Amino acid sequence: MDELEFRRRTIAQPNDIDNELTEFAKDNSERQRFINDMKDFDKYLQSAANDVPVPENLAERILLNTSLKEKAQQQAQIPANKNVIASRSRFKFDRVHLALAASFVVTISAFFFSSEQNTYGAGEHALAHVYHEINSLDKTQAISLQSVNEKLALLGGQLSELPGKITYAMFCDFKGEKGIHLVFESDFGPMTVFIVPTKNKVFEMGSDDFHDDRFEGHINRGQQADTVLIASLGAPVNMYNERVSGAIRWL
Repeated sequence: MDELEFRRRTIAQPNDIDNELTEFAKDNSERQRFINDMKDFDKYLQSAANDVPVPENLAERILLNTSLKEKAQQQAQIPANKNVIASRSRFKFDRVHLALAASFVVTISAFFFSSEQNTYGAGEHALAHVYHEINSLDKTQAISLQSVNEKLALLGGQLSELPGKITYAMFCDFKGEKGIHLVFESDFGPMTVFIVPTKNKVFEMGSDDFHDDRFEGHINRGQQADTVLIASLGAPVNMYNERVSGAIRWL
C-alpha cells in the first residue's frame, strides 16, 4: 500500500479502518493524525445533518394533502361493479396514499431546507459557523504549518504562512462543501479563517463584508477557493485578509 491508497481509503471510510490500514499507520504519527482528522470530519458531517430542523406543522400539512387527494380520488371513481371495483380501488388508493405522503415529505423538507440555506447570506453562514465552533477561539496550543498543509493539500492548496501562531485546524462543512477551518493568534485576538473551494459556489450570495455585534469579516472570492477572515469588531480585517489570501498557493 502507498500513501495515496492509504489516504483514499481512509477518506472513504474513516470509521471502518481495517487491519491493513491500521498496520500501515502504525508508528507513524502523521498517518494516525490523518485518521483522527477524517473521523472528526465525518462526525461533524453527521452532526450537521442532524441539526437540520423539521418544518413546523409538517404532519398537519401531510394529513391535509393526503385528505384532499383521497377526496379527489373518491370523486373520480365510477364503479361498474361495486364489490370488485371497491376492493381494487382501496388497494390502489393505499399505494397512492403512501406514495403521495412520501413524496410530500421529501418535497416539503427539501423546500424548507433549501429555502433556509439560500436565504442565508454568505457572511451570516460564516458567522454561524464561528459560533457553532466558538470553543476554537480558546485554543492556545500551536499547530504546525506542515499539519495544516497536509489538510489543505486535499483541497489542492498550500499555505506558506499565517500572520500568527495557528491554534486550530480542522475540516469543516459549508453547505455540503468540504473546507478548512483555521484559527490563528493576532495582535487583535484570535482570528478565524475559512478556506472553501468554489466548485459549488457556497458563498455566492451576500456581501463580501459582514458583521454582527461581536465579529466582523470579509470574503475574498477566488477562482479555486473563497477565503473568509473573521475577527473581533475593530480589528483591521482588510490588512489581515490580504496577508492570508496572499499566503495561499494552489497546486
